[in-house]
Amino acid sequence: MAKARHRLSILLEDPVFSSLYETEPVGYQEQPWFLNQVCLGKTTEYPLELLFKLKAIEQELGRVPGPRFGPRTLDLDLIFFADWVFQSEILTIPHPRMLERSFVIRPLLEINDDWIDPRSGESLRRVWDENREQFSRCYLYL
Repeated sequence: MAKARHRLSILLEDPVFSSLYETEPVGYQEQPWFLNQVCLGKTTEYPLELLFKLKAIEQELGRVPGPRFGPRTLDLDLIFFADWVFQSEILTIPHPRMLERSFVIRPLLEINDDWIDPRSGESLRRVWDENREQFSRCYLYL
């Protein structure tokens, strides 16, 4: 995680990182819990360019192909990009499942409490407050 934070600090301007969170797996349950963190930053890259750079960082830091939702050493996702709504074969922003994921919502609220989904106009805070009991378990990692 420290190496990923360092690489993101080089790639992005003024990065802000949430605390670390330990989260139970979603989908494939027979695996260890994950550590998750959210980073907000500025960039002059376009979304697809940024995505390719994130995937390059994953590979440089040891990620190898594996089962979808399975164990992995590092997973850097592009969750949203300003107020863009964008869809291609390899990237959808905002991330199509972000409003279903405690490991995205909880750390993001820590550093951007007023985020509004540009697709639906929904407040991230409202989504969390109304659905937190239905999400996977997500705890501040100490």
